[in-house]
Amino acid sequence: MPDRFASIGAWAQVMSATFVRDMWTATSYRVGFALSLGGSLVTIVGLFFLSKAFGGATGQMLDSYGGSYFGFAVVGVALSNLMALGLTGMSARIREGQMMGTLELMLLSPNSLGVLFLSSSLWAHAQAFFALILTVVLGLALGINLSEANLGMTVLSLGLAVLAFNALGLLSAAIVIVIKQGNPVALLISMASVLLGGVLYPVSVLPGWLRAVGQLLPLTQALELVRRAALGGEGMATLWGPFLFLSGLTLILLPLGLWACQQAVRFAQTDGSLSQY
Repeated sequence: MPDRFASIGAWAQVMSATFVRDMWTATSYRVGFALSLGGSLVTIVGLFFLSKAFGGATGQMLDSYGGSYFGFAVVGVALSNLMALGLTGMSARIREGQMMGTLELMLLSPNSLGVLFLSSSLWAHAQAFFALILTVVLGLALGINLSEANLGMTVLSLGLAVLAFNALGLLSAAIVIVIKQGNPVALLISMASVLLGGVLYPVSVLPGWLRAVGQLLPLTQALELVRRAALGGEGMATLWGPFLFLSGLTLILLPLGLWACQQAVRFAQTDGSLSQY
């Protein structure tokens, strides 16, 4: 038992140290963060005008999501941004370590690969959630109705979604360790998620077979959960299906991603390519 508590303390120390390091690095480049935040806010305004032009054409397809295309689209874009961060955040830091020659030193740490890799994008997630809060504030100012939102279910669904997205990110990181440049896994998942996940249109418009494929993507289930909880006010009583499905996907992807990273590091160490870029 004491050893377990010591391990948890060591993990927390690694995560906090990584977070503080990345925070200080990021705050020295304030303009870049401001520009990315401004881009996100401009996107929300663009979605507002798009909803004014075409939102009425969606009809009854959005009844389960509060009936508003603007809210539907804002949630879609916000979660797709979180998915992109989870999918590429760790692999981007690994690629940076390869280019700077620090990856091999990082992997000499006695901490587990999972802790090291998942810690590497903590600050990026903090920035993303700050941007998400500002997005919600702007969305409310432009007319999104969250008066019936189930806050607890929304937060729970967001947390599960982020965990699922980062499980995919571990698979993406493993690919980068082995092949260095390029990331076909991240590209394929991103394209499939945008096309089949229902980011800007309900999945009900897709042909049946494409809809079935889309259900296997974490983003599809995450969007269903967050939209119906935040815009429709639903709770676990009606959302247990997609919640269990996304939980099951996460329970499969997370250990698979950790195993893939371990195998990728072992392979790179064996052929001497770990420090190459």
